[in-house]
Amino acid sequence: MPSCRIIQLPAEEVLEFVAYAWPAHGRVSPDWPLGPGAVRRDAQQQPALLHFAPGRWLAPAPPPELRRLLEGAAVAGAGSLIDAGGKWVTVDIAGAGAARLLACTLDIEAVLSNRDCAAVTLFDCPAVVARVAQDFRLWVQASYAAHLLATARECGAGLGYTA
Repeated sequence: MPSCRIIQLPAEEVLEFVAYAWPAHGRVSPDWPLGPGAVRRDAQQQPALLHFAPGRWLAPAPPPELRRLLEGAAVAGAGSLIDAGGKWVTVDIAGAGAARLLACTLDIEAVLSNRDCAAVTLFDCPAVVARVAQDFRLWVQASYAAHLLATARECGAGLGYTA
């Protein structure tokens, strides 16, 4: 079986933006990903602004230009900008067996077939998932992170996965 790595990344700043009204067309800049599951990526093709639910965006480690965009939308009255750094733990699932590991909990290919990100429940843990190259990046609610990591490792242990 192909292997994969489960890696908890170092803590980073994470912002959430919650729109006061949905749909947000005309209330936010055209630079925003507005389609369901749309993702704005940075120059390295990493997820920068994820539209993970109606009227909700996640901005992991936002660079100054993106922070200004989010702050501008909040000041203009389009929604609230929330410091959510303590809420989310970032986890990468990488390697040839990454999709197979996630298949233990959901059909990740079906979930991401028409979108770049999604709010999901993985191993009974609320998370946001996005594809990063051939791998996956998760933002897991912090209170569930230890459970997700332990369960993923247990599921993968018999399948040749390494953590």
